[in-house]
Amino acid sequence: MLPAELDGLRQQVRDLTDRVARLEASLAVTPTAPLTPDADPRPTETEPTGTPGETAFPVPETVPFLPVLGVATLGLAGAYLLRAIAESGALPPKLVFAAGTLYAVGWLLWASRPHAARRFATTLYSLTAALILSPLLWEATARFHTVTPWQTSAILVAFTLIGLAVSWRKDLVVVATIAVLASIGTAAALLVATYDVLPFTFVILAVAAAVETCACLNHWLGERWLTALAADLAVFLATWLVTNSRGLPEGYAPIPSTALFAAQVALLVIYLSSVTVRTLLRGHSFTNFETAQCALAFLIGLGGAIRLSAEGSYLVPAIAAFALLCGAACYALSFKVLARQDSHGRNLYTYSTFGILLVLIGCRILLSDGAAALTWSLLALACVGAGGFWKRLTLEVHGVVYLLLALLLSGALRVAAGFLLGSDYWPEPVAPALWIGAVVTGACYLLAVRSSRSHEGAWNFHALRLTMAAGLVWLVLGIVAASLTGIYHGLFAVAAGDSFCATLRTGAVVGVSLLLAWAGSRLNFRDLTQLVYPLMLLGGYRLLTDDLHQDRKIVLFLSLLLYGAALMALPLFRRARANS
Repeated sequence: MLPAELDGLRQQVRDLTDRVARLEASLAVTPTAPLTPDADPRPTETEPTGTPGETAFPVPETVPFLPVLGVATLGLAGAYLLRAIAESGALPPKLVFAAGTLYAVGWLLWASRPHAARRFATTLYSLTAALILSPLLWEATARFHTVTPWQTSAILVAFTLIGLAVSWRKDLVVVATIAVLASIGTAAALLVATYDVLPFTFVILAVAAAVETCACLNHWLGERWLTALAADLAVFLATWLVTNSRGLPEGYAPIPSTALFAAQVALLVIYLSSVTVRTLLRGHSFTNFETAQCALAFLIGLGGAIRLSAEGSYLVPAIAAFALLCGAACYALSFKVLARQDSHGRNLYTYSTFGILLVLIGCRILLSDGAAALTWSLLALACVGAGGFWKRLTLEVHGVVYLLLALLLSGALRVAAGFLLGSDYWPEPVAPALWIGAVVTGACYLLAVRSSRSHEGAWNFHALRLTMAAGLVWLVLGIVAASLTGIYHGLFAVAAGDSFCATLRTGAVVGVSLLLAWAGSRLNFRDLTQLVYPLMLLGGYRLLTDDLHQDRKIVLFLSLLLYGAALMALPLFRRARANS
């Protein structure tokens, strides 16, 4: 090369070096030492890579997918080696089965050893453990009968507990999830294949209990719905198999009633205990899942126990007592513990709702119609009175619910309708239900009026008072109509359905309307005055459907006279109220 050309090449190198320096300065990149023939051209860990003008980022450490996959493949190969040994008969089948079980557990333990960043390895090793254990248990239980279903159940529960334990230290959710899925899936498959329901039902219940225990400690909350669904379906299936009209299908292992009852109770205890710990001891609010699952647990557990009790009446008192005890506990928790904690309003309403439902169910199971109606009437008085005393609107709402259900169950509302809108007259056997209903409703209404100052301005409390007032007025109308027609039949010895009875019933509606209007103008019972015009509409309905169809025109004359006079008098009461 000529000297002139060499000088020109050197000048170009200097120009390029200057350009690179200026670019590095503009990009705030630390300049590196120029390459020399002895320097290593490979980038080091601190050297930026890429083309000039691009920002360099550190390259993350990649997970060795292929080696991990190879290790897992070798693990499966070891499982097939054990199976080949078992088929050859070189070792006793039970010994090979024990070795295979320990081999699967070893892979589950090994899954927690990789670094937390290597999730792929942890997941694959956990899957390897599940893929080893599940087919092993399937063949040993359903095909070769090496172990009994109860022994298989114990192994599945132990496998789940080990998976939960080894994943706890590093909070490896994937290990816990795969262990739970493997146990539940294997138990469900064997339940169907072996026709032996009880062992695998208790496996699923035990796994659900373990998951709920972890949930109480704020671990693995996402798996709760899966175990809960499996537990619900398992107990429901076992209950249906025993209580269906055709009985237990042929080929299924016997399901003793006591064992099935224990499974139903276990389902309830698991989720009631979990919810109690999380909401009361841990301070969490009810989640939508917990509310729905508790309702399903009660429905499947108590409902199944009731169906099961058809074969043994001794279970009925125990079921009713359990429901009443749980209902009383819910009430005590709601208004003795949670009512003082304003931040747990949802818990209070949820517990109190479960309380009223359980009390209603327990009373309905244990008591006859008349006894249940009387009990609910007393509970209505207690709830309305206690709600007014402690200023708890929720209790007063429950009191109204108890009251309406008592009136429906006793038949008081139906009897009043027959006296007022039909052609019934006073029958002696039905009179006590109507009188008791009116007295209890009147007492509840007076208790609500007494506590009105503590709920002044609350629209929902006003709706409760109006509901009680409407029920009281309806029962009073039935009593007045029954009394007038009964006296008329007794004095004149006329047949039932006499024409003048229609006028007496219309007169009862008109008279009670005027009485309510007067009470509203003189006393502070505004709820009663709001029922005046609905009652007048009821009187108009009676005129059109009953009085107009009577043969005697004098009956229609008297009914119209009473109704018209009432329409004229009502505005006078309204003006008197406005002037007072």
